[in-house]
Amino acid sequence: MTLITDRRALTFAFPDLGSDARLHVTFRRTPRTADLDDLPRLTSDTTLPLAQGSPTGDADAVLPMWQSEAMWIDFSSPHLHPFLVMIGVDGVNAITGTPFTGEPDFDADDYIEVPTQQALATHRRPYGDLRQFVPPSVHVGPDAASQGHLLQFTVTPMRAEAWARRRHHAADRPDCVLCDISRAERMRAVPRATPSRVLGPLESPDTWQPSLSRSGAVLVVNSATWRELTGGSPRHHPLTSTDYDAHRLRWHPTYSETPMLSSPI
Repeated sequence: MTLITDRRALTFAFPDLGSDARLHVTFRRTPRTADLDDLPRLTSDTTLPLAQGSPTGDADAVLPMWQSEAMWIDFSSPHLHPFLVMIGVDGVNAITGTPFTGEPDFDADDYIEVPTQQALATHRRPYGDLRQFVPPSVHVGPDAASQGHLLQFTVTPMRAEAWARRRHHAADRPDCVLCDISRAERMRAVPRATPSRVLGPLESPDTWQPSLSRSGAVLVVNSATWRELTGGSPRHHPLTSTDYDAHRLRWHPTYSETPMLSSPI
């Protein structure tokens, strides 16, 4: 497996399975919202840039974010090669809220299948509610959490023999799953408000090849931590109250980069 990072994507490539076996992971910016019912109508105006490596050594890339922005994670398999993808946020499985192990629990359905599911807009907190992917707050004192959120990915490709059969699908068959996936891929469906699959698992456990599973990680930091690391600000511009007005969303004071005081001076 080859893990490639550039300014736009984290790419998992499996050359032993051929050039088809390639998964791109990108991070699309969107406004923050306290009401997850708003998610389906939110749009993205840019792909957030990545920086290779991390100061902690436990990530393959760093993703700087402003307080005013959230993001969804976009998964793309250009040749429709299927992958099983597990996502962790600070050691918590993003789908179930249970501890992240990197090994799929097929009974708990704690993973997503790409390209069937193309985006993840929320993650589940430990055994709790759903939250958008947002940066650590700049309005709290320094602690472990403020230094960054660690996003973990474990990617398992489809077995070579299964993909060899699947790729030669008949486009005129009414039950052609890959045709439906291809159409969805072209349409680039909006991110779902909940991280669990709507259709349920399409593939049986023996479809996947766990011996080829590989992992990668991205450290999400806020602008203050990024400034400590690089001496500068994130290269992209933050969202403003005007942008929130355009989306008919409430602007909250905590979305500002200005430190908030607990009492007046």
